[in-house]
Amino acid sequence: MDTYTQTLFAPGHGRLEDQDNLFTPMRMAFAGIVLYAHALMMVLPWPVMGPWAQMVDFAGQHALNAFFVLSGYMILASLRASRSVLAYAINRVFRVFPLLIVVTLLTMMIVGPALSGIAPLDYLARVESWAYALGVISQAHPTAALPFEASGIEAAQSANAPLWTVRYELIGYAGLGALMLMGALRYQWVLPLALAGVIAGSAIHANTGYAGPHPEGVSAALRFATGFLIGAVLWDWRDRIGFSWALVLAAACAAIATFGTPFHQSFDILATAFLALRVGYLKVPATRIWQRIKAIEDLSYGIYIIHWPVGLMLMVLAGSIGWQPGTTSIAVLMTLVSVALAWPLRVFVERPFQRWGRAVARGRWAVRVTPAPAVEPPPFPRRTQAHQ
Repeated sequence: MDTYTQTLFAPGHGRLEDQDNLFTPMRMAFAGIVLYAHALMMVLPWPVMGPWAQMVDFAGQHALNAFFVLSGYMILASLRASRSVLAYAINRVFRVFPLLIVVTLLTMMIVGPALSGIAPLDYLARVESWAYALGVISQAHPTAALPFEASGIEAAQSANAPLWTVRYELIGYAGLGALMLMGALRYQWVLPLALAGVIAGSAIHANTGYAGPHPEGVSAALRFATGFLIGAVLWDWRDRIGFSWALVLAAACAAIATFGTPFHQSFDILATAFLALRVGYLKVPATRIWQRIKAIEDLSYGIYIIHWPVGLMLMVLAGSIGWQPGTTSIAVLMTLVSVALAWPLRVFVERPFQRWGRAVARGRWAVRVTPAPAVEPPPFPRRTQAHQ
């Protein structure tokens, strides 16, 4: 291998299983970027315009792409480490749905009455309220408005707008599990082939458009599938594809070069993936502050799914006292309240259900399905880092 090739493909992976990475702080940062983008939407008229708002939206969209890249990267590692596909599915259900259920019920019981002016007990006695909760939890209508909404707040058109991405996350989980169950993941070419198919589909979609049902859903599915599969491929091929700053730069140049073409979105997500994973495995100084940053509690899922209802409540309270909040003030308040709520949700909901999920998955009835071995199976830990 010549010097230039060695520079471009210099090894850059770390060890996912020993937690020696910055993925949790990165997910917290991504959640914060999305929160700030949504704070602008709480205050400013839709669609949000202006250079600053457009730059924030750009950062928010790339944060979402990075979320899915990290998800694909870590979820495939979790699947490969699972004793069975059933155990993997149980762990995923216990990871995603308990917090989703709790936040949805809190939104219905607290935000619903506040937006409608209906007494809480009367609100909970109505069938429409529970139909809303069922639609969100089942992901049939994740971004539905709360029933009887009469606040006049434009952002209340959705009671929890960020939940629109959860269904695509679940589709990614199910897709990987199905491939493993069929034995397809024993071949390392399967995921690159699936990624190539999604990229081709994205290019065709961008070039010709789509006039069928749910056009926005199809576009989002192609976008997030690209990020999720890129992450999965990069984990599965971690012994062959290293991360280097030269490779990050090459991917960024490819994204710029393809701007305005049907392949721009895919190369843009690829550049985001290389950058996120390269930063995630940075060797940081062994100082106390950096070690605390690395060991930060992962509140990203809680912050992500609770900050929109928090913003709505703040807007209701602001209206009740005649205060017109600015974007900075509402963003700061949303951050403080969301973190304050995400912490107990992490301690009393996420952690216990994750433990119970692992316990259920270890049950004897969870029949083992032997996973295909990786090229060099890594020593997975007792505790594997996973997203959402």
